[in-house]
Amino acid sequence: MSLPQQSSNNNFNARKFYSLTLNGDIPEALQLLSTEQSLMNENELKIKNEFEKRFAGAEDESDFLIRKNSGINDLLLIYRDYWRGSFISGQNNDTALKKELTHFFRNLYTSNDYAESTFEDDTLDIFLKRYVNENGLKTTGFGKTGKFYDLLVWKDEHDTTYEFDLNGRKISPRVVFMTGFVTLGWEEYATLGRHYPGGWATKEAIYCVKDVYDLNSENFLVSYLAHEGQHFEDYKLFPKLSGTDLEYRAKLVELSMASETLIRTLTFFINNADYESDNAHSVANYCVIRDLSEEIFETEFVNDSEKWSVVSLKSINKASVKLLEKNTEDLMNAGSEVVSIIKP
Repeated sequence: MSLPQQSSNNNFNARKFYSLTLNGDIPEALQLLSTEQSLMNENELKIKNEFEKRFAGAEDESDFLIRKNSGINDLLLIYRDYWRGSFISGQNNDTALKKELTHFFRNLYTSNDYAESTFEDDTLDIFLKRYVNENGLKTTGFGKTGKFYDLLVWKDEHDTTYEFDLNGRKISPRVVFMTGFVTLGWEEYATLGRHYPGGWATKEAIYCVKDVYDLNSENFLVSYLAHEGQHFEDYKLFPKLSGTDLEYRAKLVELSMASETLIRTLTFFINNADYESDNAHSVANYCVIRDLSEEIFETEFVNDSEKWSVVSLKSINKASVKLLEKNTEDLMNAGSEVVSIIKP
């Protein structure tokens, strides 16, 4: 779950800038900063300077690693260079990352037998968790968020259980609150810490980046808990469902239950919608707004937030429930092994 933050209200197109960075389109983001420099306020000029230190030169000249200083700096350096190289080149650098991690872990934990071979993903997962745990930290392991391999590492966690209503269904997942983050991954790196995962779900539990939430707020109870609760349920019902379809359903849950955060959430989806993206969130945002537009306005895609703001909140809630129920019916008809149905 990518956590939306407040955007600038002046003439610089900050929304477009952060949409580009969340999609990993760093060269386009650099170009936008250059062409719109005259529109920036003092704070945005500081962001421009920091962003260019991080991405404009041959190397990262920012203080990213200094501020992230921990026992896993050597590992974070590998990931930082992988993220940066992938963003700037637009190429898939996954193979190079795996080779670099294999070399790193082989030197730490194994002999040089079969030194030319690259570890399988499962082996990399084992060694990554071992290394992070030996440094007194916790991690999700070796895996991707969207199109990039990610590194999420934190110090402390504690468990609790929440029972809540999910559109008429009572669920009570285990919720793991995490604190003391060393790194929140590539989204945090690409956006200078403005956007990052607010949490995620597995088949066993829901994980929450606790420090970013007021636990009594709709932002937590709906945008986080209900969203991830839908993932938690869907992992059991449709174990092979694509990330895009999972996000589509969870985002509809948000819009079906929200009130005070509804228009802000809807606007965030509009501003970060991209049907052709490799990012499941961006595609799901597009499909949600596309289908809601058909339902409410009887047109393909309404991207004007002013038009949405005059629609009653209840109408948006009800339309979202209707779309979710139809999607659930379609998935049930397709069977539990279904992979995707929302993107033709």
